[in-house]
Amino acid sequence: MKFLSTSGIHKSDFSTLVPHYKRTIHVPTIYSEKEILKFECAIDRTSDIGKRDYAMLLLATRLGMRSGDIVKLSTNELDFAHNKIAIVQQKTGEALHLPLLPEVREALADYINNARPKVTGETIFLRHIAPFQEISTSVLRFETTRYFRAAGIDITGKKHGPHTFRSSLASSMVNDNVPYEAVRKILGHTDPDAIKRYASLDREKLREFAIEVPKPSSSFKIFLAGGTQV
Repeated sequence: MKFLSTSGIHKSDFSTLVPHYKRTIHVPTIYSEKEILKFECAIDRTSDIGKRDYAMLLLATRLGMRSGDIVKLSTNELDFAHNKIAIVQQKTGEALHLPLLPEVREALADYINNARPKVTGETIFLRHIAPFQEISTSVLRFETTRYFRAAGIDITGKKHGPHTFRSSLASSMVNDNVPYEAVRKILGHTDPDAIKRYASLDREKLREFAIEVPKPSSSFKIFLAGGTQV
């Protein structure tokens, strides 16, 4: 239509009347609080690797940190004295301050003091086979899948990487009436429009606006009764 107009074949430009394709908004994959707790309990915290995995995965499940920020976390970003975590997000370059929750603090201290390889360097999470280098996000993804399966959680057809913990945490918070803007800041989103997607997770609020299903009538009622009309 635009070509017909610009080339003079047709006087009017009808291209504006053609509806634009809108990308489908996918509802994020979420896991319930019960499933998250079951996932955490599946981690063997008696081994050195288990202590490491438990500490880094709590950062995802309890604080919603991104994989890139978890694997790059350094000792100078932890403030045990004031129970705070202060990082610059890998994805956005923006500063983010998070509370060092008691269970997260305990897990980090246990790993750092009792399980982390005794090597120099500020990066917290390391491989446990020499050379003791920092882990990659692929290791975090692999361990996440492993513990989902160990916990017996059905992940068939569902995303099951560390990022799902961010949407699960967002769902838990909005269903507990935490304001969307607060959720945005906790998860470190810089785009204010990001809060719109949380509405799709707010199941309890959506139920408040549910309407009753209307009783069948007309040809549809005949169809349900065994008729042939639609």
